[in-house]
Amino acid sequence: MTAWVTRVVAPNPGPYTGPGTNTWIVDAGPVVAVIDPGPDDDAHLESINRRLGGRTVGVVLVTHGHPDHLPLAQRFAAPHRASVRRYPELGDNEVVRVGSLNLTALYTPGHSADHLSFLIPEDGAVFTGDLILGQGSSMVTYPEGDVANYLRSLDRLAALRPRILFPGHWDSVSDAMGKIEEYRRHRLEREAQVLAEIRRGHGTAPELTRRVYGELDDKLLVAAEMTLRAHLRKLVDDGAVRERREVYEAAP
Repeated sequence: MTAWVTRVVAPNPGPYTGPGTNTWIVDAGPVVAVIDPGPDDDAHLESINRRLGGRTVGVVLVTHGHPDHLPLAQRFAAPHRASVRRYPELGDNEVVRVGSLNLTALYTPGHSADHLSFLIPEDGAVFTGDLILGQGSSMVTYPEGDVANYLRSLDRLAALRPRILFPGHWDSVSDAMGKIEEYRRHRLEREAQVLAEIRRGHGTAPELTRRVYGELDDKLLVAAEMTLRAHLRKLVDDGAVRERREVYEAAP
């Protein structure tokens, strides 16, 4: 039985945030843990406090420092006299005890260099931040995103065989293993697509982006290029591709 979890969705919908950032309130007996307070927004702060219903906040946990997950943390925590825990102060495999609950911090970089997920071992539940979303795919963008680390983080999560995922955006995921495999397959298929395109002909990152992704509006085109550059970095590191004066070509 999963610990009682309540979701409060921040009013920041968009192409990269879906319906908004999820703030999770996790019941831990006499107190609660709050995961990812979200953007610094008055209405969201009011919503979280209303959903608490007067319960004591034992700890505030943050999956990563992006502006849709972190900024409200200190402002929310201060009046509750709760500590804010995040990477690197909160280390890999460190157990956070709050009320009757143990949450294990898992260092899961790839989407960002400071990314943590939080595991409730007895429930097989993982709060995945932006490592895995409830819908669509996670952004792994150059220079912060690291595809090799991202794949390793997915493999680490798969080895735990979780039962349910509580992501940073969209709905919870009951088919945890299926979703992890979906994300791994998507990333490897994108890598194969990029490599195949380079083998068809060399090109710069902007040229390859248009060849791989097709026509996109300007905002999505920027994100697509940053994603492609992250894949290029892995392919260069793997020795499958080489770069010469910003032109990428297949390694001989």
